[in-house]
Amino acid sequence: MPEQLESLARPEGVAAREMLLDGSPVEEQAFADLDLAGERIGSLTVSGSVLERVSLANCEIGSLRLRDVRVTGCDLSNARIRSFEGTRVEFVRCRMVGLVAPRSQWQSVLLDTVNARFAQLNDGRMRRSEFRETHLGEAVLSRCDLAESRFMQSILRQADLSGTRLNGVDLRSNDIDGIQVAFEDLRGARVSAAQALELTRLLGVVIE
Repeated sequence: MPEQLESLARPEGVAAREMLLDGSPVEEQAFADLDLAGERIGSLTVSGSVLERVSLANCEIGSLRLRDVRVTGCDLSNARIRSFEGTRVEFVRCRMVGLVAPRSQWQSVLLDTVNARFAQLNDGRMRRSEFRETHLGEAVLSRCDLAESRFMQSILRQADLSGTRLNGVDLRSNDIDGIQVAFEDLRGARVSAAQALELTRLLGVVIE
C-alpha cells in the first residue's frame, strides 16, 4: 500500500478524469470525489495510488489492473469488468453490489466492510485474500481458487460456492445460511457445530 500519502500527486477535476479515462498507466496519484459512473473504459491500470469516493458504478471496463492501491469509499456497483487483476489492494467501505467480474485474478486483496451482494466473481483466482465484515449474500463465487484466503465475520448467506474447494477455510465466524456448496467442496473446511448441523440438512443428510 502507498505509505507516503502526503507525497502523492493529487489531480483534480478534468485532469483527474482524463488520467483515469485515457488508458495510460497511472502511478503514485491520489484521486478523490470523482463521478465516473456509466463510463466505458477500455483499460485502467493504477499502481501505488489511492482512490477515495470515486464512483465507477455501472461502468463497462475492458481491463482493470490494480497494484499497491488503497480504494476507500468507492462505488463499483453494477460495473462490468471483463479482466480484473489485483495485487496488494485494499477495498475499504466500498460498494460492489451486482459487480460482474468473472475470472478475476487477485493476490493479497482485502475487502473490509464491503457490500458485495449479488456480485458475480465466479471462476476467479483469489489467493491469500481476506474478506472482513463483508456482505457477499447471494454472490456467485463458484469454481473459485481461494487458496490461503480468509473470511472473517462476513455474510455468505445464499452465496453460490459450488465447485469452490474450501479446504482449510475457516467459516466459523461467518453467516453461511443457505450457501450452495457440494459435499466434496466442504472437505477440510472449519465450521461450528451449529453450522455443521445446518450444512447436513442443506446437503440432504438425515440425522436420527
